[in-house]
Amino acid sequence: MKLTKKSILAIIVSLATTLCASAADFRIWTSKQGTTIEAQILRYANGIAYLTTKEPKEMQIKVADLSLADRQYLIEFAQADKDVLMKGDPAVPEHAWKKPKDFIKKLEETMLFDGTEHEYELYETKHYLFACSKGIKPHGLAETAEACWHGMSFQHLEFIENWGTTRKLVIVPADSDIYNSLGKYESARLASIGQNERANNVAAIWSRLGVGDLGVKEEVMKKYNLKEYGMAFNTRDKKDFRKDWNPFQTHVMCSDLLSEQLGGVSSISGNGYFALSTGHAYYKEIQLTKKTETNLLSKEYDTGIGSKKGFDDGTAWAKTLQKLVKKGKVKPRLEQTLNLKTAQDLDPEKLVTMYALSCYLQSTQPRISAYAKLCRRINTSDQVPAPSELVKFFGFETIEAFEKDWVEFIKSRDFK
Repeated sequence: MKLTKKSILAIIVSLATTLCASAADFRIWTSKQGTTIEAQILRYANGIAYLTTKEPKEMQIKVADLSLADRQYLIEFAQADKDVLMKGDPAVPEHAWKKPKDFIKKLEETMLFDGTEHEYELYETKHYLFACSKGIKPHGLAETAEACWHGMSFQHLEFIENWGTTRKLVIVPADSDIYNSLGKYESARLASIGQNERANNVAAIWSRLGVGDLGVKEEVMKKYNLKEYGMAFNTRDKKDFRKDWNPFQTHVMCSDLLSEQLGGVSSISGNGYFALSTGHAYYKEIQLTKKTETNLLSKEYDTGIGSKKGFDDGTAWAKTLQKLVKKGKVKPRLEQTLNLKTAQDLDPEKLVTMYALSCYLQSTQPRISAYAKLCRRINTSDQVPAPSELVKFFGFETIEAFEKDWVEFIKSRDFK
């Protein structure tokens, strides 16, 4: 058989497709609305991702309909141009998420968690297990949690893989007495594994926290397929959990999801984690709810417990900081901001500067992708890169050039 130029080209394309398919893994692809499909990339061309499922079934998806994480995957593994990051409407993915009609299911069984006789009713969503005192309906909190989960999976490559198939336990007790019994459980659990300092810290501050972290016993983890750590809310009003986009709950969920992506608080050393995680939580709280109600508690137990917050009106944080920066009363510096380590280090100006840094790092689709790469780096290295290296993720050779652009962003209308 005589091979023509056209047939040779077809063979080359076929071989390239086969090699690409064999090299790529099946993964979860996500739309703006939160619909997902497990498929393998065949090739990318002219704004179209060609996929195949395990059945197998081939399909074509416009890149503008895919998540930013998927587009980053196409750049890294399917030779797509970087301009695919600019395709489509850069809508807030959390608000674009469409809640399935059956997104939450009440289980028939109840849970005993902390060694007391208090029973929790169980509600299950795709990524969370909510254990609630009788009479508490967690539907609003659950909707917020799943929407925020979608926001992370939309923007961060490997987040879905890092999260895995386990659910996160969220306990919502009816009152402070039940909540405080959970604190006693956690303090005793930490002491039993030799973490006496952390056990004492939990005992000292638990009752003042709006939400506390809990270790989950191995038998409970196995029974419900849960993550090693869950959380418990210090319930003030049962009705708070029925409506979505409560500012504090949004803050908590977004902070926890970023921690999952970064690798967890305990494993990350050095400067930068506190500033990035706290700034991100406030950024998401204000972006998604248009206000903030969250105060930070200092964990400097030897000097007492103090409340730390930003400017009184969360909706005016950007405008207030803009005025201070323009007048030269606040001079944003990357290294100084990353050096902040606890709430004890903060005043309103410093806290809002951390918020401004997270706003800047996630203000455009290319920056969000760079921010996602930075998070992947922190996850693999267990530390935040030094400022001189961090700025290179965002296309700058020097800290000074980064700071100049950051300050211009703060002064602009884009900072809201």
